[in-house]
Amino acid sequence: MAGIGWKLQRMIDRDSLGGTVGAYLTGVAVTAAPWLLTTAVLTSLRVVAHSGSVPAFEQIERIVTLIYALTVVFSAPIHVVVSRHTADRLYDRRVERIAAPLWRALAITIGGSLLLGAVLMAILGVPLPLAVAGTLLAGIVGAQWLLLAVGSGLSSPLVVLRAFGLGAPLSIVAALAFDRACGWGALGYLAGFALGQLVTLAMLVHGIAAALPSRVDDEARLAPAFLEYRVLALSAFAYYLSVWADKVLVWWLAGSDAASLYAALANIAWFSVIPAFGWIYVQIETAFYQRFRGFYDDLEGGAPFSKLRAGAALIATESSRVLRGAAMVQTTVTAIVLLLAPSILRIFGLPPQAVWPFRLALVGASLQVLSLLEILLLYYFDLRREALTVSFALLGGEVVLVTGAYGLGWPPVVGYPVACALAALIGFRLVQRRLGTLLGDTFQAQPFGSAA
Repeated sequence: MAGIGWKLQRMIDRDSLGGTVGAYLTGVAVTAAPWLLTTAVLTSLRVVAHSGSVPAFEQIERIVTLIYALTVVFSAPIHVVVSRHTADRLYDRRVERIAAPLWRALAITIGGSLLLGAVLMAILGVPLPLAVAGTLLAGIVGAQWLLLAVGSGLSSPLVVLRAFGLGAPLSIVAALAFDRACGWGALGYLAGFALGQLVTLAMLVHGIAAALPSRVDDEARLAPAFLEYRVLALSAFAYYLSVWADKVLVWWLAGSDAASLYAALANIAWFSVIPAFGWIYVQIETAFYQRFRGFYDDLEGGAPFSKLRAGAALIATESSRVLRGAAMVQTTVTAIVLLLAPSILRIFGLPPQAVWPFRLALVGASLQVLSLLEILLLYYFDLRREALTVSFALLGGEVVLVTGAYGLGWPPVVGYPVACALAALIGFRLVQRRLGTLLGDTFQAQPFGSAA
């Protein structure tokens, strides 16, 4: 998230509980806000819908899940390239070249997301009012993800927190009001949910537009960035596809009813990674980035070898600390949720026989978020092909192991945590190998390293 690290550090440096909590809440919001909003709203609506229009809600839950799956996966390459382009322009202080490519990318994202939404609604064969609402929601979600990818570094973190803090409760209230008060049923759920998302999007657009410089270079283009960062774009596509691949495979192998139940379980399971998301984001953007930037500033400034060696050791230490911290946070939360699984499913009106599939999904989500951290560290070290390797290992592992589990007569979800464990192990080995050769690899990457 371009440019936000110093803002988070300033919040932490207040040396107060409020500043620290605010930094971690910001980390959660900017890494997972659209997904978090969706999960929170869907799970909250599931509780209240349990005593109301259950069939109508289940239909909307399926539509919203598919909308998010399509928009997030297919727009991920755009998000990662635009975010990297924005970070580069902030780094080289050419901020006037941010606005024009950003707004063009936003227009393309909205158009493409609307098209995806319309195609999905046609495939599902829903009534016209639902099709219109679903198509509009797809455009809103795609735009949200793009603006979140770049907006957190351009505008104040409070803009993000306010936008999603208002949008989430509004989605719940509006959905219930349209269903219960207006009697709109499924359309009420979807329209209310979309209304909350639209308000969030409007606040993000306003905050980012206010933060952009008044001077704009209309000749700035994104095409060179797409060419330069094509491997990162492909890696992002593969990773986000892996987030949804297990749900698609369960639907293909076991049918729509099993897939609908598993999607609900996965939504709840992914709620457990929120604390780890906050930890990872804040640590990567503050302490780790400071070590990383200090090392390369020393390198460019011609620092003595002893100082560079000390800087490389600090990066290795910080990387290990972030990995250990994320693992500890996620392990603690996972253990608690594993114990409370029967009670949690009872609250959401899910059957008791879903406890073990839920626990498997929980373990898989925990391991998948650790693989994401490893991919982020590989991004920092500019190991694009290694990051791509982890993403495709995760995606390919899910396809092979989920399908293989079903072929052996086991529940297909059994393959999901195993695939995530293998990808996390591969990512850990690649990060460790890089940390062990950081100094030598850095010198070899310099254009005149051999002469030096």
